[in-house]
Amino acid sequence: MIHRKSTFPNAAALGQAIAYARGEMKVPLVIRNAQWLDVFSGQFRTGDLAIADGMIVGIGESYEGEHVWDAQGLYAVPGFIDSHVHVESSLMTPARFQEAALPSGTTTAIWDPHEIANVLGIEGIHWALDAVKDLLIDIHVMVPSCVPSTNPELEFESSGATLKAADIRPLIGHPKVLGLAEMMNFPGLLHRDADIMQKIMDFHALRLDGHCPGLSGKDLNAYAVAGIHSCHESTSLHEAREKLSKGIHVLIREGSCAKDADALLPLLDAYSSATVGLCSDDRNPLDILEEGHISFIINKALESERHPADIFRAASFATARLYGLHDRGALAPGYLADICLVEPKGQHWREGMRLKQVIKKGQLVDAAQLQKQRSPIPKSRPHNLNLPQPRIQDFAIPAVGHEATVRVIEVIPQQILTREIHATLKVVKGAIQADPKRDILKIAVLERHHRRGYRFAALVHGFGIQSGAIATSINHDSHNIIAVGSSDELILAAVEDLIRIDGGIVVRSAQGATANLPLPIAGLMTDSSPLEVAESLRTLKALTRDIGCVLSEPFLQLSFLALPVIPSLKITDRGLIDVQAFCKVPVVLESP
Repeated sequence: MIHRKSTFPNAAALGQAIAYARGEMKVPLVIRNAQWLDVFSGQFRTGDLAIADGMIVGIGESYEGEHVWDAQGLYAVPGFIDSHVHVESSLMTPARFQEAALPSGTTTAIWDPHEIANVLGIEGIHWALDAVKDLLIDIHVMVPSCVPSTNPELEFESSGATLKAADIRPLIGHPKVLGLAEMMNFPGLLHRDADIMQKIMDFHALRLDGHCPGLSGKDLNAYAVAGIHSCHESTSLHEAREKLSKGIHVLIREGSCAKDADALLPLLDAYSSATVGLCSDDRNPLDILEEGHISFIINKALESERHPADIFRAASFATARLYGLHDRGALAPGYLADICLVEPKGQHWREGMRLKQVIKKGQLVDAAQLQKQRSPIPKSRPHNLNLPQPRIQDFAIPAVGHEATVRVIEVIPQQILTREIHATLKVVKGAIQADPKRDILKIAVLERHHRRGYRFAALVHGFGIQSGAIATSINHDSHNIIAVGSSDELILAAVEDLIRIDGGIVVRSAQGATANLPLPIAGLMTDSSPLEVAESLRTLKALTRDIGCVLSEPFLQLSFLALPVIPSLKITDRGLIDVQAFCKVPVVLESP
């Protein structure tokens, strides 16, 4: 579907819009006394905004309206667009995601539903497309390109489904589909994997999203020459500048776990504001309710003293253009009336923005009305967690002698990148022992889709847990069970708790205190309200602090430790993966 500016069902509707624009008849709605952003010049201007049938029909001149809103000097900017999001990572259905994000000013989102696709396959994508069609917020879909994230022939991970080019080709032409989602398997693309090449060719006329952390030089050239148009995985200003210079649009991300805005916002200026977008990627409802959604990145940018016009332009116009959404992203005749009315928090924009009102397609966003909308529930397997009964032996790491030098995954706070470090640990009865005093814990992944029995244990540094365990069925991207804890016994207890609720998030202390958030939809989502989910997350996070966890977002941080396409050392149900070498490596380096 082509998203053109000024789309009309017939000539009569076009004629009426022209009559409204010329002032020949009263306009249904006029917003008066606002300072509106002209994204084409970067100037704030004064004058009326005339709205009819969800569209801006006139701006700047004086209009008569059936209804007139006095904006009382507020600033009118285009509705914010999330350029890359996994709705599933909000832990909520699309309707409940709307309930959290739309009042925060996000009027459009670009969704890659590869989380649900990794669990339910092509049916998960069909569910995603069905779930967004009647919402007030506009959610467009990028078709998952890598399910699983790596080539199945490598046997790096066990996903709930495998989607080949032939499986996703029929989705081309769906009115909600904008293109092919993040090409995570960039090693496969660079080495001309046949199925990846076919997917690129099938979707070549649409948008091709990228995902290439750390890629540079000739390899980045090769990635770009394939038609990749964006990347949200830059974590340094140097990396982002190189990508932008090679025609790969940079999406500045500020999620609940991966937080790149502080590093990348210096990239944003008057020139780049037409080519740089903003995205949340993975942001939970607690953070959305307490801090905001795309509005949170905007506030960080304002506080860093970026120019307001540049920021609001990147938050709307840039992303609209990147994804071919030519019907939005600007306040001008023929564009959707997606409008945020805002004001500076203090005397200066550098103190941040206060969001006063959100208008979607000419309608005031009413939180009470949003609560009435519901998403359909996908057809799922009888149980989300399908695995043999876990045993204490599943978490043993065999070794000989009295001590051994081992590889350890080092967590980088607020990043999904990791480092490989080495440590020497005790060996007792032929098994490596964790050392919570040195913050070296056991971590394990258990396959949960098809009862195949794959499970693997390794070691991790950076959680700080002293006396407890965390387990979750959110495990990017294959979404197996992943657990971390101070002892094998507590990890087993947390996994058993998780099985009892059939998926979600569990925290358990050594003293027997427990907290959980059931996620009955594919082990990823719930239809509970944002407030209910946020309160559950508060309880869970409080207990993680009690058991010694030092991470501000432990659950997403844990889930990304199983993503074998993000450097440098990751764990899956099949083994320990050196992402740069793209191979499995042993946990034990040497054992005397």
